[in-house]
Amino acid sequence: MAVITKILGTVQTLKGRFQREDPLLLTSDERASPHLVRSTVDGRTVRMSLPRESELHGGDVLALEGDVAIVVRAAPEDLFVIEPHDALLWGIAGFQLGNLHRPVRFTDTAMLTPADAMVADVLNRLNIRYARQTIPFEGRRYGSFTGHSHGAGNHRHDHDHHAH
Repeated sequence: MAVITKILGTVQTLKGRFQREDPLLLTSDERASPHLVRSTVDGRTVRMSLPRESELHGGDVLALEGDVAIVVRAAPEDLFVIEPHDALLWGIAGFQLGNLHRPVRFTDTAMLTPADAMVADVLNRLNIRYARQTIPFEGRRYGSFTGHSHGAGNHRHDHDHHAH
């Protein structure tokens, strides 16, 4: 397979152009890396060299080979699922994770962050409810707001400028 230099679209935008998926399972760090070589579930070698600030998302289609789409999917990771029971604890948990410079993804009901002994200690001391799970590290991510923008085209471009 040739080197992939752009994202073709998403599973939804390319619906009908392929019959099945060959997933490329990537961790959160791998999805944030524009350059990598990995194998798909079916054993295809994928070589990527995307523009510098690219970030892959679950459902991104990298290539079409006949009736097969090579689709990015989030690999399961060892995470804490943090579910504070009130607004004050949500704020405290968010502040503490930011203060520790931990990557965080937000779902409708929880904050996700990589499992870490220091984070566990802080959450335990503050009596903030969490569970350890091996699940994809996906959800909304908010980075620092620096007042500049990047040309994002019609593709999501919700990255921050910190290496995690």
